[in-house]
Amino acid sequence: MSEKELQLTDPSNDATSILSSIKARDVTAIEVLTAFCKRAAVAHQLLCCLTQIFFEEGLARAKELDEYYERTGQLVGPLHGLPISVKDHMGLKGKRATAGFSGDLDKLISTEDGPINGILRNAGCVFYCKTTLPQGIMHMEVYSFWGQTLNPHNTKLTSGGSSGGCGALVSFGGSPLSIGSDIGGSVRSPASCCGIYTLKPTTGRLPGNGLRGCSAAPGNDAILPTSGPLARSSRDINLFFEVVLSAQPWLQSMNLVPLPWRYEASKSAWSGNGGKIRLGVMWNDGNVLPQPPVRRALRTMVEALRNSNDYEIVDYEPLYHKDLTRMAESLYFTDGGAGVRARAAVTGEPLCHLTEWAITLPGVKDHTIHELWELLLERDALRAKYYAYWNSQKIDVLLCPVHYGPAQPLQTTKYWGYTSAFNCADFPAAVFPTGLKVDPTLDPNDVEPRKPWSEADAHSMATYEPELFTNAPLCLQLVAKRNADEVVMQALKEFEKVLPLRNESIYVY
Repeated sequence: MSEKELQLTDPSNDATSILSSIKARDVTAIEVLTAFCKRAAVAHQLLCCLTQIFFEEGLARAKELDEYYERTGQLVGPLHGLPISVKDHMGLKGKRATAGFSGDLDKLISTEDGPINGILRNAGCVFYCKTTLPQGIMHMEVYSFWGQTLNPHNTKLTSGGSSGGCGALVSFGGSPLSIGSDIGGSVRSPASCCGIYTLKPTTGRLPGNGLRGCSAAPGNDAILPTSGPLARSSRDINLFFEVVLSAQPWLQSMNLVPLPWRYEASKSAWSGNGGKIRLGVMWNDGNVLPQPPVRRALRTMVEALRNSNDYEIVDYEPLYHKDLTRMAESLYFTDGGAGVRARAAVTGEPLCHLTEWAITLPGVKDHTIHELWELLLERDALRAKYYAYWNSQKIDVLLCPVHYGPAQPLQTTKYWGYTSAFNCADFPAAVFPTGLKVDPTLDPNDVEPRKPWSEADAHSMATYEPELFTNAPLCLQLVAKRNADEVVMQALKEFEKVLPLRNESIYVY
């Protein structure tokens, strides 16, 4: 790669900057895409993060965009020339899709773009590759017949899941923006593991984007998935939502709430005294204590926010979080995992270790229709109780861990309660990098022995080895109540005034 190509693709150069350079004619769409194709190819050889490569098609599109700009002096749209990668199960016209099963190959071909991808294409973006996902699309890591996707910061660790191919590619520099999906943490997990940004929106804000035949449990809407961007900056997240929602997708889908992106309108007074942001801090979820690096990152972040004097900070007890996590686990596979087993059986493909884990959690069973109805009533009652509890705390946003730890050793990630609870409640949640990374000297094992809170907590304790986690990025999660997606992003903008944090900070514990 040339020096210019390295600069173009450097993770510090976000999508917004790239678009500005194209508009200013400092660089052409072909030059941009060529650079990202090269870096994506390198990323795949090192990390196993791609499922499909269609660089030539992308270059032809980029050429058309350059010619149009040269001829008319106008951009096709707000994403003119921006390379975008897409998770494998999502619809791109003429491209195959899989749910991480080998039996899907060449059987699931998209006849049209998924709704989000269609909007992005019309806005001028360039699609050039698809990214890896796990078997059944329901792991917090990426492992399937496609292979195992590795973390670009430390290849002994996972890139997260299920949108782990997206996260690895963006973090490595092979894509400025990637489109993933989230039903239990699947954009937040890879963003956290790979040290980048994302927002899982409230369901009903964005249209679906996955190819219908990819679902391993078709028709199960007990917990709805949603799409989301994996990005290099918070402003790129805002750009994504502004572009998609400005197309008014609710006019095409009756399931969507007709809400434009109200980012600027969210600057109304905060709830704290003197107009301060009233911030709740959830130090743990009551079921699994975060590993030492995550606890350090959260403490350091809170201390930095306190020193800024712009926040009213209160502790937030994890009331109902165990219940929300268990409810989510009960609702993901309401057929007892039969659909997953059937998809694998088509070719005799063995179930991956983490697939087996996901479909044999204690709450997973094949429900009769009457049992399912009862479970959905329990879900709605739990949501109502949690919403009332949140309101009683009078907080604007909640700061908490994304996971029990940073990126975990390969094929060991077995708890998703810090993210899935907010899918169950249907609250929007963003992930952002703190700037901190795991340092064995700052993040040793706990000296004082303690009794595990749960089986998942015991697993977390057993898998933490400080030296193994070296250089893993430390991210945190910011949450707001349902349909307050823009509030999350406005609060994140305020948080960024104290970011990035540094490992050599005085806030060492």
